[in-house]
Amino acid sequence: MRHTMADGRVAGLVAAAAVFSFPVVGVRAQSTDADPASVEARAATHIENARRLAGTELTAPFEFFCVPGNARPNDFSAPPLEPVKLFDNLYAFGNSETVVYAITTSEGIVLIDAGVAAEVEPVLLPAFSTLGLDPADVKLILLGHGHSDHYGGASHFQTEYGARVGTTEADWSTIEAEVAAGRRGATPAPTRDLIVREGEPIVLGDTTITPIEIPGHTPGALAFIFDVQDGDATHVAGLFGGTVLATAYTPAAGLERYIDSIAHYLEIAAAAGVDVEIQNHPIFDDTPARLAALAARRPGDPHPFVIGTDGYQRFWRIVSECMQADIVRKASR
Repeated sequence: MRHTMADGRVAGLVAAAAVFSFPVVGVRAQSTDADPASVEARAATHIENARRLAGTELTAPFEFFCVPGNARPNDFSAPPLEPVKLFDNLYAFGNSETVVYAITTSEGIVLIDAGVAAEVEPVLLPAFSTLGLDPADVKLILLGHGHSDHYGGASHFQTEYGARVGTTEADWSTIEAEVAAGRRGATPAPTRDLIVREGEPIVLGDTTITPIEIPGHTPGALAFIFDVQDGDATHVAGLFGGTVLATAYTPAAGLERYIDSIAHYLEIAAAAGVDVEIQNHPIFDDTPARLAALAARRPGDPHPFVIGTDGYQRFWRIVSECMQADIVRKASR
């Protein structure tokens, strides 16, 4: 099914999902040997793989995930992100550690995530004004995963402006479970709406967004691939919306599923030519330095968010290798 937005309705057209193939560094770690020296030797192999992939230019994900003690959850009380235009059709704002992205199309705005509910009035709506965007133009909100720091603001746009909200069937259930459990920030939650499925591209006006299912952080987490424009140049952005930030809270079985999701996603990202890395939790990809470089960018300078197709693959393979080191250690306990 291809979701399209027209006259406030969503129509479907069956489309086959492509199957892609791309080599992924490392084999998913498995270990039943609890000998400490053996465990650390296997973990060290994954760490060294990640170090080689990082080289000198992709040290941020290595240092966050592979250096013990550095990985951490996002901070709900982090300061707002200064609203910024990243590309001609892509804007970023919200909490500096939980970013909302706005994709402008010929038929309105698509938001990827909607932040926490408490930041709608003081942070999100003023950001629209700063960027020259109209919140009433938001037609669709796509959720990277079903936690309240991603869906919290969605109900405002749903009730005030009639925006549609989409995530997977599994993560609509995740949202409902959060609300039922009374978890922090779980309400208000959006009303169950669009079901997003891999293999069913989402189209709004002149823009197509490819969703990829990446279970691991939540059962129905999603990644999104879409074109961005930088003057006359077109690039392909990838947003992996279900990143595991703190592996200490995730059992080995959950991390193994996550590793599989990264491998699956990278196959599709390679075929799509993804060369732009963005994150809804930009605390491990050197976003502050890239934003500073963007602000200082002169005509003809490279775009700091364009890391190339090889760089993009290496970035997520670094994360995978670091996670595999954690799996080795967890499986031995």
